[in-house]
Amino acid sequence: MSSVVYLKDNNCGVSNLLKEETQYDDISHIANKTIEEVIEENPNLLIFPQSLGINKDKIEELEILHLTGSKDNLKDCKIKTGNLMGFIGYGDTQISITSRFAKNNDTKDDFFLHYLLQKVLCLNIFDLKYSAATFEEFDLLLYMFPALLKKACAQGLVRRYKTFHNNDSNIKGVVDVTRHIQNNIPFNGQIAYKNRDYTTDNSITELIRHTIELIKTKPNGNFVLTADYEMIECVRLIQENTPSYSKNDLSKVVAQNLNQFVHPFYTEYIPLQKLCLQILRFEKMNYAQNNDEAYGVIFDGAWLWEEFLATVLTGKGLDFTHPGNKTRTDGIQVYKGNPRYPDFYRGKQTTPENMEGNFVLDAKYKHLDVIRNNDILDGSFSRDDLHQLITYMHILPSRSGALIYPFDKVFSGDTRSKKRTIKGYGGDVWTIGVPIPQDCTSLKELSTKMIQSETYIKKILHEEINMSG
Repeated sequence: MSSVVYLKDNNCGVSNLLKEETQYDDISHIANKTIEEVIEENPNLLIFPQSLGINKDKIEELEILHLTGSKDNLKDCKIKTGNLMGFIGYGDTQISITSRFAKNNDTKDDFFLHYLLQKVLCLNIFDLKYSAATFEEFDLLLYMFPALLKKACAQGLVRRYKTFHNNDSNIKGVVDVTRHIQNNIPFNGQIAYKNRDYTTDNSITELIRHTIELIKTKPNGNFVLTADYEMIECVRLIQENTPSYSKNDLSKVVAQNLNQFVHPFYTEYIPLQKLCLQILRFEKMNYAQNNDEAYGVIFDGAWLWEEFLATVLTGKGLDFTHPGNKTRTDGIQVYKGNPRYPDFYRGKQTTPENMEGNFVLDAKYKHLDVIRNNDILDGSFSRDDLHQLITYMHILPSRSGALIYPFDKVFSGDTRSKKRTIKGYGGDVWTIGVPIPQDCTSLKELSTKMIQSETYIKKILHEEINMSG
């Protein structure tokens, strides 16, 4: 029987969690290894963002977990986490890593993570019929399905060669003598034959179809499949192009997909194939699964925080630009041919005489708030964060630069730190905390309070933009 180890992100090392030696052995296969190493050993593990190594943010060098101690003294073993959240399983052990804002160490209470995912993945959280007790790791997989299916369908339906076994009078292919004798003697006017065709009805699209049919049976499944017009069309496209679908073929279809799909054009089907297998595996379907391989879905909190902020900062009014690191768009030039990609900036690259209204924001998913005498100080600026922010401000140029982070304390004051003026060309740097609601008892309660926090941040930024303009 499997056991679950519950953790929160960015802990400093938690002991007395492991109760059995098998837990230590299972976790040892995942811990103290970089994401790159874990994926190489476990290709079906889903990690988001998928563009590891492309953004030059060294996500692939992070560890999912860091384990210290030995199984000879389990109570003193410590497990340390970083920015990564989600769940990952190996052998008989499953590890659940919630955000540090979860009320308890359980996914069902991690309303903040669910809120971020649904904002980033464009799901209407108020249409989901959840109670506080219905969240589970399976929901994380469901959230990802519409986004990955849409990206895959945008590349067109995969076509692959498939062998069809027919038995009719319209012979088109090679006669299957053995099957013909079995089915058509005495002769009944039909011929058993097989033919190979380049078709959209293949193992990949059949896997997606089986996943769709499973999701239909789940709470909120129909909502996920009909979240918007684009999703409805994608589902319809898969259904219409899998006429040979049969629920009895599930084991066979899954077995055909255990090897990773590789194609130079249909690149978006690779993570979708992984996700479909994870959804079916989570349901403990009876197919050939490898107990020596990790499974699950992991999110980088820094990426998720940045993408959430993009939904708040890039709309009309604030007009921040969110450069595309992966697509290499909207960067600012250090010199010709050498771009840099701030998380968010406002304004155009210009000269120091015309930089009014320019603004740089750097998203940080870390603890930055130092409170003293009911004021927030700027003592948490690390050397690297400060140097990076100043660099962006100088080459834009900008009079304003701030780190924007999740504020995780109960605090009634202004979540802006005191400003510090940079020597030389000048410009002010400070931190801005986005208040994260504490002790919420439902997703609806957290959602309402998060909207208030977003409004508060927009108000602060409007004030700063007007002052610098």
